Amino acid sequence: MLKNLCFHSHNNFCDGKNSIDEMIQSAVNMNVTHFGISSHAPLKFINKWSMNHDDLQKYSDEIDNAKLKFGNKIQIYKSLEIDYIEDLSYPFEYFKKKIGLDYTIGSIHLVLNKENKKLWFIDGNIEECHQNFKNVFDSNIYKAITSYYSQIRKMIKTQKPDIIGHIDKIVMNTANVFFNENENWYLDEINKTLDVVKKHGCIMEVNARGLYKNKWNTSFPSPTILSIANSKNIPIIITTDAHHTSEIIAKYDETAIIAKSAGYKHQTIYDNYSWKEIKL
Repeated sequence: MLKNLCFHSHNNFCDGKNSIDEMIQSAVNMNVTHFGISSHAPLKFINKWSMNHDDLQKYSDEIDNAKLKFGNKIQIYKSLEIDYIEDLSYPFEYFKKKIGLDYTIGSIHLVLNKENKKLWFIDGNIEECHQNFKNVFDSNIYKAITSYYSQIRKMIKTQKPDIIGHIDKIVMNTANVFFNENENWYLDEINKTLDVVKKHGCIMEVNARGLYKNKWNTSFPSPTILSIANSKNIPIIITTDAHHTSEIIAKYDETAIIAKSAGYKHQTIYDNYSWKEIKL
């Protein structure tokens, strides 16, 4: 049975636009039953979109207070969307122990070129993304994309996130410009990565943000990847990746339909502090 759910959300501790309380109150008003608070975790260098490390305890305290304030109206969970960059990110276990996370979302927004040690930011302004790609990977799309998926696989193996965030978001600013998603080498990378997702028992999110922001024409991951993942019996979770109160359940139903069209009949959700399967 499809419910109003939000397990991936951001707030003004990172690049979100609203406070934690504002996000939760809006979720309650929308009859959302489960709400996961998942700011971008701190990295070991300054950037514009992730939390400041010094704010971690305040973040945790605000979520704990919100659980007391709203707990009789909605299930609230403490999470972080954590980036993995070798030597530049904190171990996922560090955050679990420091502030007691209910679950983790592992995502890649910055791709490391291991040869020159430069980082490519795959999100944001498309022109800047393209220029950054050329500077970091010398316009070698094969090397850039394979580095991205290799980084995801290493994240899964070493950090063991509960949820894999927007696994193919790298296509947003690159596919149909620098490569085609149907190319064999790309599908090989997808299959290798999904095999690692399966082996380590991770849940793959089906992310609606590209749709409602009009930055992509379908979910992350694509229907093709969802079909492959379904054939491998990889569990999914529908998310909106909300950065504003207006986005909490944006395109949620449409994204669930995409998952169903790929063969999925269920999604996995976090309910009363355990993972459970419900019908789509």
